[in-house]
Amino acid sequence: MFERASLSATLPGVDPAAWDWDVLGREIEAGFAERSSGVLPADAAETPAGPELAAVVAGFDPHAATGYDLVEAAAAVERLTAWVAARRTAVLAALASRPELRPELPGCRSVSPVTNTAVEVAGRCRLTVRQAENQVGHAVQLVADFPDTHAALSAGMIDERRARVITDELGGQDPAVRARVEGAVLPVAPELDSVALRKLITRLLHELAPVETAERHRAACERRYVAVTPASDGMAFLEALLPAEAATALDTALNAAAADAKRADAAAGTPARTRAQHRADALAELGWAALAVCADAAAGPATATARPGGAPVTVDAADAGCAPEAGPRTPLRSAGAPAPRRRPVSVHVTVPFATLAGLTDRPGDLDGYGPIPAHVARALAAEGVWSWLATDPGSGQLLDAGRTRYRPSTALAEFITARDHTCRAPGCHRPARSCDLDHLVPFAAGGGTDVANLHALCETHHLLKHHGRWRPGREPDGTTRWHSPTGHQYLKPPARAG
Repeated sequence: MFERASLSATLPGVDPAAWDWDVLGREIEAGFAERSSGVLPADAAETPAGPELAAVVAGFDPHAATGYDLVEAAAAVERLTAWVAARRTAVLAALASRPELRPELPGCRSVSPVTNTAVEVAGRCRLTVRQAENQVGHAVQLVADFPDTHAALSAGMIDERRARVITDELGGQDPAVRARVEGAVLPVAPELDSVALRKLITRLLHELAPVETAERHRAACERRYVAVTPASDGMAFLEALLPAEAATALDTALNAAAADAKRADAAAGTPARTRAQHRADALAELGWAALAVCADAAAGPATATARPGGAPVTVDAADAGCAPEAGPRTPLRSAGAPAPRRRPVSVHVTVPFATLAGLTDRPGDLDGYGPIPAHVARALAAEGVWSWLATDPGSGQLLDAGRTRYRPSTALAEFITARDHTCRAPGCHRPARSCDLDHLVPFAAGGGTDVANLHALCETHHLLKHHGRWRPGREPDGTTRWHSPTGHQYLKPPARAG
């Protein structure tokens, strides 16, 4: 059984309150001051993770080292990284416990100390809100529910990946089951990688708590999601958390479609694609086919936007044949499967007018993603319905919006969503079209429903603004200034249209 008390006695640095940070600074400075060496001390592997090990690493010169010492140095840095991760979790958990970060609306999942702290951390550390929520939530769980695992992380016995495996797999279990499995795996965790550790925990859970494991699976199904994350060069990552059977069904469908496409390419004599490309194209085809069905069923055409005099143009293009060439279009929906929902769907793209006219190759802007190449923006615009937007040529801020959308919402709502582009909270990139329109000065307090007093906030940050002690304001240049519960100020500059 892993004993936290004995570990703390052996390694004083395990207790976050025990570190003397003045000593830490002096030891690290001493490591830099000494002549760098390519040889690690013989006892480096036994040096406790913390200030003493940081000094050893600081005095090590990798360019003068042997291969053996480089491997040992990598292991030392990993242990030190684990110690730093444990320090970060202790700091974030302590911050989340502060009374000023306790929202005034208890019992709401979207407005909690974790979500409130995450906005604070995102603003100060230049993280996205999602990244900060992941860090803060893990920190609170690790410190509060898994003190033994946190101690092992602080000692450098396991890394953060293995700590997350333990919290992910055991976080929803009955406390008695959680403690029993944690106690069983911690002694062997230092010798296992994260995949092997996850398999061990899963096997133990099936043996010790089969009913609870089944219930946990049902609860996990409630957390399913699909997310799109921008990548470089006009690409994006598509991430999904699905029940294993659903993911396997999709994987099987993509394999079948890829095999059909490979045969079709060979028969047509088209350039060969890799299996990975075939699968990616098959998945994209699902989306384009669904958009085509929705566009056909819609009462009117999809929409798009352009701008005269160099101002950008917003294009809302549905399928319209804009998919890249990917071989024959093969229906992927099996017989008897439900048809896609028949509802209007549009994709919003903002394109500078000069790009649209072919005078420049400035990129367009795909709502919810970011810049896309000029030729892709022109292809989408060719099939869309346009709305004209006027912008300030210096700042790029949106000044006015056209009224030519086929089915417009109110002109003011269209303007605010086009102007703000995303949620105005620091670190949040949720598209404004899926956000609430919030009054900076409450309407009941005399705030106007106008351009100067409205901004876009996603549901979570709208609630935090009202119940989490955050105070936003809008500067004359369009910058949003946020005053946080801890007294910090964070600025979110205005979006540049196009």
